[in-house]
Amino acid sequence: MARDRQSTEPDNDALQELLSIGLQDADPVPEHVLAAARGAWTWRTIDQELAALVFDSATELSGVRDRGGARQLTFQAPGLEIEVMVADPATRRLVGQLVPARPATVELESTDGTLGQEVDRFGRFTFDAVPPGPVRISVTAPDGSAIATDWVVL
Repeated sequence: MARDRQSTEPDNDALQELLSIGLQDADPVPEHVLAAARGAWTWRTIDQELAALVFDSATELSGVRDRGGARQLTFQAPGLEIEVMVADPATRRLVGQLVPARPATVELESTDGTLGQEVDRFGRFTFDAVPPGPVRISVTAPDGSAIATDWVVL
C-alpha cells in the first residue's frame, strides 16, 4: 500500500514562516544591524565612482593627541577631492569642501538616513548633528555623474 507523500510531508514554507515569527519575537535583529545592512545594499550602485580615503587625522601618529579636537578626512577620486572635518565633536558638526569647487548636490548617508544639500559657489557644505556610526558622502553633479566616499565611522 503506497502512502500519499504530499499528505505526510510538512509544509516547509509554513514551517519556515513559523520559525521566522518565533525568532523575531525571541531575538529580534538590532536596528543598527538592519541599518548597516541597508547601507551595504546601497553599494549596488556601482556606477558611482569611489572616492578613496587618503587621509584621516584619527590614524596619524603624533606625540600628543587631542581626542576632543577636530577630525579631518580627505577622499580622492579622479578629478575631485572631498575634504571633510568634524569641526565640533560635541555637536557633531561636519563641514566639507569639494576641490576644485563645482556645482553639485552632496548627500550624507548614515544609519539614521540621508541628508542632502547643494554646495555653495566655493564647493562648501555643512551638516549638523551628524549621528555617530558609519557614514559616507555622495556627490552628484548636474550631469548625473556621481562619486561616493568609502564608509567611515565618525
